[in-house]
Amino acid sequence: MEIEYGKATESELDEIFSMAGVNRAEATGIQADDNKDKMIASYKDSLDHGAYFLVARTHESLVAWVLVDRSQDWFTHKEIGWISDVYVKQEFRQNGVAKSLIEQSLVEFKHLGYDDVRLNVFSFNEKAIRLYEKLGFKDVSKFMRVEI
Repeated sequence: MEIEYGKATESELDEIFSMAGVNRAEATGIQADDNKDKMIASYKDSLDHGAYFLVARTHESLVAWVLVDRSQDWFTHKEIGWISDVYVKQEFRQNGVAKSLIEQSLVEFKHLGYDDVRLNVFSFNEKAIRLYEKLGFKDVSKFMRVEI
């Protein structure tokens, strides 16, 4: 399977938006009627502020995407690269696509001038955590909660 990388086209953006609810449910573990609406709102906000989707595609199909975004370190206020979204369609998983796509996004971030790139991952998503660790990501902080 030959994979090509590039910024999402309009038709690819339409497909990404159409899958937003599935993506949000898988990423958060939360099943909610408004998953799609909330994810689309988040996408639009990021895109309105300069973010873009880097996609992996074959000649026939959109395979995967990552949102190349930015944020700010809470303590230093330094602008950092931020991976807001990583998604590989079910039929393309377990083929190294996520690894390659994230590696390509890191090249993009470097070209954009970032030397610090971060992401957030839910603790139940052990496969993603292992992948991120293999790519050099390390814990920066830990969000914790208690229900009372």
